[in-house]
Amino acid sequence: MAAFTRRHYRTITCTLCLLAAAAAAALAGGPVAADGSLLDLLVAGRAAGFAARDAPADSPVAVVALDQRSLLGPELAAYPRALLGPVLAEVLDGVAAAGARVVGFDMIFAYSANRFSRDFDRPFVESLARHRERVVLARSAGSLPAEPFWAALQPGQDVLGLAEVLPDPDGRYRRVRASMETKEDGRLPTLASALLGRARAAPMPDEVLLAPRRHLEAIPTYALIDVLRCVRTSPPALTRAFAGKIVLIGGTLPEEDRKVSTGRFLAPPRKGSPSLDSCGLRRLPASAPDSDTVPGVFLHAAAVAAVMTGDLTHTAPPAVVVPLTAVLAAGGAALGLVLTPWSAAAAILGITGVLLGAGAASLARDIWTPLALPLTMLVGTPVLAYVVRYLVEERARRHIERAFGHYVAPAIVARLAADPSALRLGGERREMTVMFADISGFTAFSSLVPPEVLMEMANRYLGYVVEAVEATAGYVDKFIGDAVMALWGAPTDESRHAVCAVRAALAAVARIRQAGEAAEARGEVALGIKIGINSGLAVVGNVGTPRRYNYTAVGETVNVASRLEGVCAVYGGAIVTGPRTAELASDEILFRELDAVQVKGRAGPLQVFEPLLERAGAPPVERERATRYAEALAHYRATRFAEAHALWQALAREETPSGRSTPASVMAARARAFLERPPARSWDGVWRLSEK
Repeated sequence: MAAFTRRHYRTITCTLCLLAAAAAAALAGGPVAADGSLLDLLVAGRAAGFAARDAPADSPVAVVALDQRSLLGPELAAYPRALLGPVLAEVLDGVAAAGARVVGFDMIFAYSANRFSRDFDRPFVESLARHRERVVLARSAGSLPAEPFWAALQPGQDVLGLAEVLPDPDGRYRRVRASMETKEDGRLPTLASALLGRARAAPMPDEVLLAPRRHLEAIPTYALIDVLRCVRTSPPALTRAFAGKIVLIGGTLPEEDRKVSTGRFLAPPRKGSPSLDSCGLRRLPASAPDSDTVPGVFLHAAAVAAVMTGDLTHTAPPAVVVPLTAVLAAGGAALGLVLTPWSAAAAILGITGVLLGAGAASLARDIWTPLALPLTMLVGTPVLAYVVRYLVEERARRHIERAFGHYVAPAIVARLAADPSALRLGGERREMTVMFADISGFTAFSSLVPPEVLMEMANRYLGYVVEAVEATAGYVDKFIGDAVMALWGAPTDESRHAVCAVRAALAAVARIRQAGEAAEARGEVALGIKIGINSGLAVVGNVGTPRRYNYTAVGETVNVASRLEGVCAVYGGAIVTGPRTAELASDEILFRELDAVQVKGRAGPLQVFEPLLERAGAPPVERERATRYAEALAHYRATRFAEAHALWQALAREETPSGRSTPASVMAARARAFLERPPARSWDGVWRLSEK
């Protein structure tokens, strides 16, 4: 079960994230708190990225603004704001006479001036009575207009409307409801709902979502002072402005009843229109164009306009939001499971941009898709996935370290742990370098010492080889008695595998020679080493059975490397490489070609080489000797055996004054033998080996 979980943890993680996200979206049942701010951004994005729908030629709603200019005008300056009844009576009569469909006052007339001056409000009360069929007054949840005003309207279902608009959890205003529950009077209609009812227009939905295509104060708005002057001097101007419309009269002072709404990022109108008539009537710009707030009267006006024009924005149902949330959760988890953190972050940013663009496009079709929960899942599930990924893959890393720690160099274990894909099960073909190293003299030594001493010696000398292999990022494939098989280029990639292998061989030979000299100085037996190296294509992978297997390499490259280890004894050298190894490493290692041989089990001759030392540190004398050896080999192959013998003989004396066998001394003896008994005319210069 644990193995199944490790293999399929990505699928399991994505599935669990999908199910959890779907459940969360279903339980939420609709937009969450963060969706409000996202809606504001989508409204702005729609305005920036999509052509605005043409505004109606004649807006069904207009606003008469009690603004600062009106209050300072000579017609109103004499009246305190609480005593504007006579002025409002003139305005109401004029707007009604102009053909307004309904007039709503977004002002709560809590006090009547009749208390201070008998019949002061009589003109306004009589005007309300004359137009009672098309007037709506605002009230609050806790208070009514003063009795003379609402009594003049013969109270009914649509006479009064609640002025309150409930904010979203973040304090911004994005919805206008048709009715609200009050403690004392139960459920009451809002001002917008009452106006629509009075106008006998289409019924208002339970809630109007404010998603305006233009700034809310783009609704035609006129100063109360200008309307009053037109009532007195040019009533036809009002007919052109208000005929057939629902008109709201309310305050637009910068310091009163201001709301932050959905259209806060939309460009406000900064210039009014030219005068529409000699009476001075003109459309006003935004009341505070540098503010992100609008007067509350425009919330009611926008809701009424949306219902009147049918330009209502609908919220996408859970049947859309739940699958979207689930898919994004699973996708985010997948990103966290397969990508690096930076790549996942870039992908998430890209997906977020696409989603916001799609949300704006959907809003252009009057459908709002709440994206807060889907985006939260898109951002949050990768974090969860990284935690799962770390826990599972850290466990896998420790497993790899335990499994390979006894067989592979720590550097290789670290690379495999960081990238387990580098260790693939099965077989694959790749170019690599193979080394066989055999401790020479070990068999004879085994008959002279007790088993425990023999084992200690074997482990010590094999340790010299292993240290050199691991120091060059090699992989010790196996121990074969007193021999070592090592690989470079597998199981991890290594482009300089040939150079690494040759350097390991040179280091091992130097260390074992040093140990041998120390042993001889102590009067003990000195052991040597023979190393064969070959590079080329090989098949690497796990071989064996499902219950027991070994990671190794097989193929001709491996077989030739094994044969080259035996060639060392023929030529009296410590290291012999194949031609591909010499080709790959010759830029950094100084080689000399020893001979062309025919090894057992391989068709065709094979050039064999001896690595001498690092090319960068090779003294001129070594380079000159390598050149002379090559000249002797050329003479040899041209059957000029006397010249070859002379050159090799001189090299042998220089290289080993003690007379120890070397490639030069072996080849000198062979050239002398051919001088005494020349080869057949068909001789091709290849030395054929009958044994390994």
